Order: sequence, then C-alpha cells, then structure tokens
Amino acid sequence: MDEEKKSGKMKAPGTLVLVFIFLAWFAALYFLNWSVLSRLWSIG
Repeated sequence: MDEEKKSGKMKAPGTLVLVFIFLAWFAALYFLNWSVLSRLWSIG
C-alpha cells in the first residue's frame, strides 16, 4: 500500500487483462453477428 502511494501509480494487471478479454469477446460477437445477418438478409 505504501509503495503505491509513493509512486502514484495503481498496479492492477489482472483487471487490465480482464478488460481486454471482454473487449475481444464483444468485438468477436459483434463481427460474428454482422456476418450472420449479411447471410440472412439478402438485398435484391
């Protein structure tokens, strides 16, 4: 605790890893949904 106060930086590498995992997961779902919709909704 005292080291964090002295350096002024918060260390939370596990939280950052979880954020990037969720970001990648939601991005993958987003593009997967777009690809499925593009196959189902044919124009013309």
